[in-house]
Amino acid sequence: MGGRVTKSNVPTAALRWSVQRAGTEFGLTTNTLRKALNKDSARPDSDGLYTTAQICGALFGALHQEKLRTQRQIADRITLENQITRGEVLNRAETMRVLAMISDAMRSRIMACGMDRGAKEDLLKELSSVPLVLQEVADRQSRN
Repeated sequence: MGGRVTKSNVPTAALRWSVQRAGTEFGLTTNTLRKALNKDSARPDSDGLYTTAQICGALFGALHQEKLRTQRQIADRITLENQITRGEVLNRAETMRVLAMISDAMRSRIMACGMDRGAKEDLLKELSSVPLVLQEVADRQSRN
């Protein structure tokens, strides 16, 4: 059994559209379609005609790519929400606020203790590096 032959009014060669005819077909004014084609940088052939793909691209854009981008963003949001729900993510501002309170308390105790000045400076220097370490961790997480 051979392939089934179907009748069609579409020629076997690629369709080419004038702006006027495509505007009528897609229910747009000539100016609206021309603006969309120009915005999409679509160029007509030597006869001033456009392919169906050029017209659809100008009118609808890369809709499938936008849908994929949207789905990825939704998946990322759900992943983050799940991490937050499971307590795998800390609120950065709140964490920094608490660490600042702890740091202030430790600084006060270090300064009030009987250690020599050099030891106090070493401890305070170590304590001041904590925010930098947290920033590095946050930077690494945001790249993932």
